[in-house]
Amino acid sequence: MLLNLRTFLQEKWLKSRKNYGFKRLFQEVKKSNLPYGARKVRKAMKHCKISGKQRKQFRPLTTNSKHGGRIAPDLVQRKFHPNEQNRIWVSDVTFIRTSFGWSYLCVILDLYSRKTVGWSLSDRNDSQLVCDTVLKAVLSRNPRKGLIFHSDRGSNFCSKETRRLLIANGIRRSNSRKGNCWDNAVAESFFSSLK
Repeated sequence: MLLNLRTFLQEKWLKSRKNYGFKRLFQEVKKSNLPYGARKVRKAMKHCKISGKQRKQFRPLTTNSKHGGRIAPDLVQRKFHPNEQNRIWVSDVTFIRTSFGWSYLCVILDLYSRKTVGWSLSDRNDSQLVCDTVLKAVLSRNPRKGLIFHSDRGSNFCSKETRRLLIANGIRRSNSRKGNCWDNAVAESFFSSLK
């Protein structure tokens, strides 16, 4: 009888392309009304060297710093306390799980007030997402020329489209150093409190 259980488990396991682990195989045993408990199923699985595959949790990529875009110097230098509003804006992109899948949220914060001056949500993490956010921020705040726009080195922030839009509005670009999240700590902190 135990031989039948081992054969049954191996068949179900192979049919699942070696994905099923204990929980699913035990459900199959119960569904088929076989008279075996959890201990017997575990023992048979161990004897047959059956184990399920652990799925890696999917995590979308938010920053691609390996690109051909121009990197701007770090104009902020971690000085996160300007003396007036609309002098320094910081921006970043994060991903949010929704009922429709993953969405990307781009936010621009004014370093003086720490308030959101623009944001956009999209199903794609591209330069269009950043450009939409910048346009919203510019239209809502109408900053004077010389404003610093600080972000990480992601391809969406260093793209031609983003650079052109910032230049057209008299905004100076600033990028954090490679692999240094502390250079954009205010935006990172905002997302950690959001999530």
